[in-house]
Amino acid sequence: MRLEQLRYIIEIADTGSFTMASERLFIAQPSVSQAVTALEKELNMTLFTRYRTGAVPTPLGLKVIAHAREVIKSVGEIEKLSVGDYSKINSRVTIGAIPTLSAVILPKVIRHFRDVFPNVSLRIREEGTERIIKDCLSGDANLGLVSRHGKRSFDEELTYQHLMDGRLMAYVGKQSSLANRKKITFRELLPFQLFLFGDEFSLHRYCLEQISRYGQPNVMSTTYNPESIKRFVMQTEAVGFGPDISLKDDIYVKSGAIYPLEITDAEEISFGLLTNRKRKPDVAVDAFIKEIQQSR
Repeated sequence: MRLEQLRYIIEIADTGSFTMASERLFIAQPSVSQAVTALEKELNMTLFTRYRTGAVPTPLGLKVIAHAREVIKSVGEIEKLSVGDYSKINSRVTIGAIPTLSAVILPKVIRHFRDVFPNVSLRIREEGTERIIKDCLSGDANLGLVSRHGKRSFDEELTYQHLMDGRLMAYVGKQSSLANRKKITFRELLPFQLFLFGDEFSLHRYCLEQISRYGQPNVMSTTYNPESIKRFVMQTEAVGFGPDISLKDDIYVKSGAIYPLEITDAEEISFGLLTNRKRKPDVAVDAFIKEIQQSR
């Protein structure tokens, strides 16, 4: 039994598919299948029931996967104990992050990172995915936290590692005629004024592409500040957009000032970590990336 086999079965359980798991792990699908089959033979049990459309853990498989999660978590804690004294390192790590991941991931990661690298300067740049891609390619950013809509691919010089999934939501103010709705489609959004993130955000391009299938989108304005969008939506009939993970604990949603609507025909959003394949090894950067990977 090897650690990578445990990571494979966890990813398959999370995605419901050998194919999706291999894509997220950046490993050829046959290699993942062979590794899981070898583990099943070693344990003398079937971990997954395979279907043409995916894979579902068996009852015994669920128990093994639960233990696998604990093992991987423990390994991460052991790895933290092996860290040396890096208090004298005073380099700088520049992170490009979309606002959603900046709020959801970075606070916890930075807190842990500071314990080991107290003198490393962290520069957080909240930007859109398009800008972050350019910064990672040019070396202006050591790493990026980005979103990917649909089957979008990145430049071959970049490595993308999946971290989590989300759903695209529309949201409106309480005075909107849509405030009593729970769900909506892109076609139904066509007549409404839209307040979008700027064109450096992949969300901007995706929303326009989807609504344009039914006509000319009515874009009222764009901004790079998510707070501005929410405040404007609260006071007008405009529609804003954002991932469910950023709206779940939003103070305006909790207070009833804005109402989220599930876009039923929107594709799942993939959130992940972007790095340059040609980047030079750096102790602080590598440690920060590991903290992000373990925060999933």
